[in-house]
Amino acid sequence: MTKWKTALIALSIPLTPAGLPAQENLMKIYSDASAQWLDGRPEDAAGALKYVVYRSSDQDLSANALLDLAELCAEAGKNEEALAYLMKGQILKPEDFYMHFEKGWNLLSLEEFQDAREAFEKASTLTADQDLASQARFGLAITEAELAGPEAAIGELRSVYTRYPYLLSPLAQLISRNLERMKKRLHAVNFLKDALTYDPRNIQAEIDLARLYEESDFHVPAWQTYYTLSDLDPKEPFFRNKEIKLRKYVKGKMDNLLYWARMAWPSHKGPVPQDGMKVKVGLYADGAGVPSLVKSFSFISVSDFDIMDSRLGRIVSGKGGMQWNVSYDEMNRVYQIRDNMGSTAHTTNNSVRIVPKTAGGVILIKNPDLPGAHGVNRGDKEIAGELLALVREKGSWLINETSLETLVSPVAARMAGGSKMAEQLKAMAVTARTRLTRLARMPSHESREYHLCDSAHCLAFAGLQAESAVSAAAARDTRGEVLMAGDVLAPAELHRACGGSTQSGVSDGGRPVPRTTPFNLYARTLRSPPDGMLCLADDKTVSSDVHWTLLLDPKWVESRLNRGAKVGYIRAIIPLAREADGRIKALRVEGTAGATVVEGAEAIEAALGSGALRSTLFSIRPVFKGKRPAFFLLRGIGTGDGRGLCVLGAHGLAKAKGAKYRDILTHYFPLYKVSSPRKAQ
Repeated sequence: MTKWKTALIALSIPLTPAGLPAQENLMKIYSDASAQWLDGRPEDAAGALKYVVYRSSDQDLSANALLDLAELCAEAGKNEEALAYLMKGQILKPEDFYMHFEKGWNLLSLEEFQDAREAFEKASTLTADQDLASQARFGLAITEAELAGPEAAIGELRSVYTRYPYLLSPLAQLISRNLERMKKRLHAVNFLKDALTYDPRNIQAEIDLARLYEESDFHVPAWQTYYTLSDLDPKEPFFRNKEIKLRKYVKGKMDNLLYWARMAWPSHKGPVPQDGMKVKVGLYADGAGVPSLVKSFSFISVSDFDIMDSRLGRIVSGKGGMQWNVSYDEMNRVYQIRDNMGSTAHTTNNSVRIVPKTAGGVILIKNPDLPGAHGVNRGDKEIAGELLALVREKGSWLINETSLETLVSPVAARMAGGSKMAEQLKAMAVTARTRLTRLARMPSHESREYHLCDSAHCLAFAGLQAESAVSAAAARDTRGEVLMAGDVLAPAELHRACGGSTQSGVSDGGRPVPRTTPFNLYARTLRSPPDGMLCLADDKTVSSDVHWTLLLDPKWVESRLNRGAKVGYIRAIIPLAREADGRIKALRVEGTAGATVVEGAEAIEAALGSGALRSTLFSIRPVFKGKRPAFFLLRGIGTGDGRGLCVLGAHGLAKAKGAKYRDILTHYFPLYKVSSPRKAQ
């Protein structure tokens, strides 16, 4: 007799006990269990659910409670207990898809592969829903890899791969792994590249690709991929050491082989208007909003310019269209300014300011050297106004003094991802202007040397070259307009994709959200977005911003967590507190050496995906091999925190509904009004 069947016999929960007290409100107890679970008390929730099952004669209520119990047990890696609840539930509802589907995953973790195959196959016969049938075939394919080998697994995986767009990235990843088992390494590389095409944030595919590149002697691509991983996770010694080891294969300047934008000349040939609020922007800032130390940089000013020494005043002038260089000489501990001929024009220990002689003159910053910076866009950057090189130890901070209005168009264009929908970009221009104004008026950074930064800590600013003709027109057409409630600026938050509804409950055409219970949330992550949802792309193969699935190897999560808390090998990752909409607020990680709690979206995203995790609205499930998880299966919805304006939803409103920008803003910000420029001042 198998272990799980033994557990079923041991778990004696009567399904229809006699003599129920008429006054007992089991629905309230069930509701209280969900509240306890949301509050971060899964053990208390399980106790209440067991009581409901024990006392209830309502088959639907009992079945729901059993599914919730099975979900809590499966999350915690208690697969035998989960199976016992599912077998009880199967007595109540023998033709229920989810009972058999969940049996399949728990049997897979118990390495009862033949039984798992039968459960997944049975589940497939119980639904005509493409989402659920595809999820069942997905589980079956993983099972076939153990039962019949990689070739059979690839056949099952391809059957879903060619028909169902919402699992493309993890399917490509699994096909690659099975091809690798068959010694078809080059084919495996191609499928990993496909996995990253379908989901650029699939960090596990990125890790697998780096390893396969190296093993296939593709040294430069291997170096590039390990560099990317080291940039994402700078504290991971494995990535850093691999990147250093592979540098010897790189010919020429390494930065030019990476993903940084390089520009020969400024794209703006004339000055940019400098009316409105003046701000100081810290450039090349990290995720915390702190400018990176710049050891050297070149620049081209479109107009003639002066260079001002902070102590000596104007020390040199230059002609427009010429490339100059500013660098820190570490040996002599001085800053050298060289003209377009390479001659030293000035040497100083002081901060210097580059001031175009034409107001709003454009400066292109080229080839910045940022030693030690990680997660920072090192690309060339076009700015308007003055550029301050502020002295710091062994380098300088670059700070742009400009009009806030010059940031609006490029920020909106970058957030829109190349969209040309005018009304969407107008709505984003108003939102970006409001948010930037609010941030500039409050202390958003520890340093008082600047008001805003160019990283996602404020709103990412890649440079004036990021703007398009449509975004520039949108900024002009809405100049001065901001979102306000009375005299108060709106927080004006925004995210890329809400996945159907924002955190405040604004609907973008997603599926109706059921009561948030352990199983309902899990089941919600199994279902694809409905056609017509506003933030869903026309091409569903690139829908990973809206609906995503990741397969994460425990090794890398363990490495991140063990830097600060000793957990050893991970046994389970258990969601604790959740928001009302299901977003995870805290996780408990249980390991062979101890347990730790990870709190807050930023910490959770860092622990699980080095910041590459799209959102905290996800379910998580370990799939075991032996006594430890082989991988964690994350199924998630949306990108970002779900607050404020949904960028892709705004595109959908403009394209599908013909909505004007004020209608879009009213949709996402019903409590705020668009001010007129006069009132905004």
